[in-house]
Amino acid sequence: MQLFDTISLGPAAEIAGARPLQNGAVVVQARAARAGNVQVYRGSELARPDLGLVRVYRDPDEIFRAESLRSFGHKPVTLDHPPEAVTPRTWRGVARGHVGDEVLRDGEFVRIPMLLADSAAIAAVQAGRREVSVGYTCDLDWTPGLAPDGSPYDARQTRVVVDHVAIVAQGRAGPGCRIGDRDPAELARRLAEAEAALARRDGEIAALRAQAPDAAALDALAAARAALVAGARRVLGDGFDPSGLAPEAIRRAAVAAALGDAAAAAMGAAEIEGAFRVVAARPAAPPPPDPLRAALRSGGQRAADALTPEAAHASMVETLRNAWKPRPAGAR
Repeated sequence: MQLFDTISLGPAAEIAGARPLQNGAVVVQARAARAGNVQVYRGSELARPDLGLVRVYRDPDEIFRAESLRSFGHKPVTLDHPPEAVTPRTWRGVARGHVGDEVLRDGEFVRIPMLLADSAAIAAVQAGRREVSVGYTCDLDWTPGLAPDGSPYDARQTRVVVDHVAIVAQGRAGPGCRIGDRDPAELARRLAEAEAALARRDGEIAALRAQAPDAAALDALAAARAALVAGARRVLGDGFDPSGLAPEAIRRAAVAAALGDAAAAAMGAAEIEGAFRVVAARPAAPPPPDPLRAALRSGGQRAADALTPEAAHASMVETLRNAWKPRPAGAR
């Protein structure tokens, strides 16, 4: 997306000391960009009309990245911003000079040499146009965070590429950067809006922090949830999954399983809560008998009742001794 950041060229003495060339052109040194600060944009400027004001952090690692600094070099200097990006097709109609290749970091700023080769541009600077406005493209990382000075931001500029540098009418004195407004009244209005919006957001953050439960309250909530789920599983079984269910939904599921869907549907929230206390307090049903366990238990009993070898031999002898005798009627 295309953005404009405006900064003052400096006091009149600096402009008066600009270096003229033999052909009448003028070389001016200018601070053209500032890094490490948070600037406020309208959401519509950032292709986000759904947002009001957006705080954007100009990360020094991105502004002073070698590729970003090189993108300043040999870019056209214009009078005011052209209606579109400068290309070979539009260059002849809008260029009034160009940026040199000695692009340097100057503290938190980027310093550039500008060659003004057009008489109208030179006259404009000499008449008091004191600001340079950089037109550039960048990507936005919409990850919120805090700048090193503690200022909160909503997005961070990345992959900054300069398109042109425009000489614009003076909006305000001093070295501060701003968005490309040239009307001081409009700037004041927007700054007031930004301050009001940030104050509202700070108030919302303070209110949310005050409402946030402390550690003891969180522990109590976790314990209550665990007790609720344990009571429901006494009715619904250990396979019951409470994920995503509100407490009332958990209670209603347990009551419906215990008393029937029709009965649960006829109950209000308070009745469900009372019924849940009763059904959840019932002891859990015993598990179904395990056939294998029963078989092993009976087998063990038979083993305990088995005769010793001596007793078995005595029983056999007694059987043979009495085998000749006739059996009583009905005996097997």
